[in-house]
Amino acid sequence: ISGTSQTSKLTTNNTPVTATQTITIYNPSASITPSTKDVIATENHEISCVLTDIPSQISGVLWAPATDITNEYTLEDGTISGTSQTSKLTISAAKLVSLKSTSATQTFTCKITVGTSNTEVTATQTITIYNPSAAITPSTENVYAVENHEISCVLTDIPSQISGVLWAPATDITNEYTLEDGTIS
Repeated sequence: ISGTSQTSKLTTNNTPVTATQTITIYNPSASITPSTKDVIATENHEISCVLTDIPSQISGVLWAPATDITNEYTLEDGTISGTSQTSKLTISAAKLVSLKSTSATQTFTCKITVGTSNTEVTATQTITIYNPSAAITPSTENVYAVENHEISCVLTDIPSQISGVLWAPATDITNEYTLEDGTIS
């Protein structure tokens, strides 16, 4: 609500004295979309926290449990535009691997405090960390040129079915190579 006015009137010696104050009321909120996300530990993950209905630039946006640590977490307050500001947390791939060793599921919270009573305004994202790997067993095998040969590659710690698995140097060529994605189990 903008432009709300309050007028007080005081009468002294039959002379009215009037004062007016105009106030703007803000109702800050924070949001992170999506609230849950599967992430792959081979690349950095960025979380954006959108702060809305704020009157001015917020400095020192807090991200729990993260603190600004080189090669682990990068925190950015962002810049206000109108009455909104987007703060960002970047989690390095190396930190994701480290976090996964403790628990594959991690929750991160963006927080600001507003008003004279230091009211907390927060938003969270819960991530599930995957660190995919591939294995072909055995890695070396003797085969006869007169027989077809099948090679299986087992992909582990993947969030969902993968389509278009690449086999180098093979490409799907009739009567030479047949490539199949397989199924997740």
